[in-house]
Amino acid sequence: MKYLAHISTVAMLAVSGAAMADTNTALLTQTGVGNTASVDQTDAAAMGNTVHQTQTGFFNQAHATQVGETGSVIYQTQEGSLNDAYALQSYGADNFSDIQQQGFANKANTMQIGSFNSSAVISQQGTSNNARIDQVAGTDNTAIIQQNGLVHNAYIGQFFSADSAAYVYQEGIGNDAAILQGGVGHTATVNQAGAGNNATVTQVGFYNDAVVTQNGFGNDAYITQFGLYSSATITQDGSLNHASILQQGLGGHNAMISQSGSLNNAMVIQNGLSETAIITQVGVGNLAVILQ
Repeated sequence: MKYLAHISTVAMLAVSGAAMADTNTALLTQTGVGNTASVDQTDAAAMGNTVHQTQTGFFNQAHATQVGETGSVIYQTQEGSLNDAYALQSYGADNFSDIQQQGFANKANTMQIGSFNSSAVISQQGTSNNARIDQVAGTDNTAIIQQNGLVHNAYIGQFFSADSAAYVYQEGIGNDAAILQGGVGHTATVNQAGAGNNATVTQVGFYNDAVVTQNGFGNDAYITQFGLYSSATITQDGSLNHASILQQGLGGHNAMISQSGSLNNAMVIQNGLSETAIITQVGVGNLAVILQ
């Protein structure tokens, strides 16, 4: 990567060694113009915390805060211009947050509060991508967002959720993805390639699984799961397709929607126990509804 100017290089190594503190470390390296960074490790009783921030380019911003952590690590690496990275870890143990951004005007935010053994990873390449991960009061949660391209938006929220995992992968232009999890043992994955696709997964209850795969243009996919041990899959290839799955009741449901073509519309609503629904649409302008 080439830059017109490397005006200043600042390296800072700060080791916090107060009487009650143990091995708090902050390392910052900046190369370029107008980069700003701040590190805040405030709990004197915290042990083994590490913050590593590296910025190369122009007018990047990096923030990191660790409060009450044990063995937590924050890595933030930015190359390019006008990127913004922020990470907050509070009251947890063995947390990990890693933000890497390459490109222009990307924004990433991770927050872990009251979580044990949680992991959050955001990697962005391109321009004007926005990613956010919230993990609140959970246990052993995992959240990964990776975006390549332009103007993507991705959000993962795990609130009062234990042992849940969420994954978002986006390539192309202008894709939106959101995963909301509450409960225990959920898994959600969103894969998007193309332009203008939208996917939302909401999971409440126990041990639900959801997968959304979108390739094409302007596709919409919605999965909402209540109850326990349900599985939902939406696959969209083409343009301007719409698919939604609602699973509730006692659980144990299985629903699959596959769409190839354009302007197809499919809906599955499952109430009760251990129901199965499969919709396959090929062509243009098809409509399908399953109520169970």
